[in-house]
Amino acid sequence: MAKREEGEKKRTRKESIKSIINRQKRQEAFLKSLEGGVSVLKASKAAGIDYKTIWIWRKESEEFNKKVTSILDSRIMIVEDALFLNAAKGNLGAQIFWLKNRSKGRWKDKVEEDVNLNLPKGMEFREYMMIKRMPENERETLIERLSEICRGKSDKSDRKDQKEDKG
Repeated sequence: MAKREEGEKKRTRKESIKSIINRQKRQEAFLKSLEGGVSVLKASKAAGIDYKTIWIWRKESEEFNKKVTSILDSRIMIVEDALFLNAAKGNLGAQIFWLKNRSKGRWKDKVEEDVNLNLPKGMEFREYMMIKRMPENERETLIERLSEICRGKSDKSDRKDQKEDKG
């Protein structure tokens, strides 16, 4: 009976080793297909592996996940290089995209201005949110009007101060 159990253990080990080897071959086939430039889904189909299995393997094996991530990252680098080359060759769209995404602090469409209207009581949050939800052109018009009103008040107080100085 002990020989039987020993034989079963050996068979189980052999099957386990075969299973591991088979899994490694399937993973290699998947990675080779992925390196060919197809999507993860197409690479899994080409290797005869269920798409969900790839994600399970990636979760289970840090090494396998690193290989997949490395392949996908290399694609990003290829596109970055192509974008840079197009920008360097004078492609205006590529230049703008490159600058906006590489030098965000210096290159952007939106210019943010800090407008101080010197409101004595400040502004309530509700009022702030109303202004923020306005279309940009309406908001700019409102800010211009408020700025003019504030300038007008300061001009009047300047004139009043000048009259008091003379009088």
